[in-house]
Amino acid sequence: MKLACLVTAAGSGSRFGRDKLQLPIDGQPMGVRALSVFSEAAFDLRVLITSADKGYMMEAAGSMGFDLVLNPAPEQGMSVSIRLGTAHILSSGAYDGILYAVADQPHLSADTVNRLTKAFQKEPGYIWAPVADGRRGNPVIFPASLFTELLQMTGDRGGRQVIAAHRELLRTIAASPEELRDIDTKEDMQTC
Repeated sequence: MKLACLVTAAGSGSRFGRDKLQLPIDGQPMGVRALSVFSEAAFDLRVLITSADKGYMMEAAGSMGFDLVLNPAPEQGMSVSIRLGTAHILSSGAYDGILYAVADQPHLSADTVNRLTKAFQKEPGYIWAPVADGRRGNPVIFPASLFTELLQMTGDRGGRQVIAAHRELLRTIAASPEELRDIDTKEDMQTC
């Protein structure tokens, strides 16, 4: 079974007011910390999609074994990153699943990522996501049967539209609420 990982880090941080991925978490930029979490898990391919102005992310990706894909139009929404990253992965070979992750979850653990990938490996025909207090979060693993739909996405809703169309395929694992929190505003940082 082949599983790829796609970490999206192309946004400008407009709701935050600046590039939030540079904020220090545990002594390193939040975005770099995210890459290190995913570099610890067993993926056949790791891909970072980012924008050309994030040299620190590109440098970290190279040192951690990630393929690098640049998003020339991050202002057009998350779907551009998902389409570009998915196309890059599929051009590299056949995969049973792709884990889609965001780089602004400062407390996501490698343990949760590993539990998620193991759940997918046991039941690979499903969408797998972590949940805390009844709330689904990221990262999410999509099976190969949904790659075409992911390649056709538009807008800034990420994979939610594909999950909504296939609710019967959604399976979850438990995670802590803190792990699933992402940082969108400066107020979100006050609880880090």
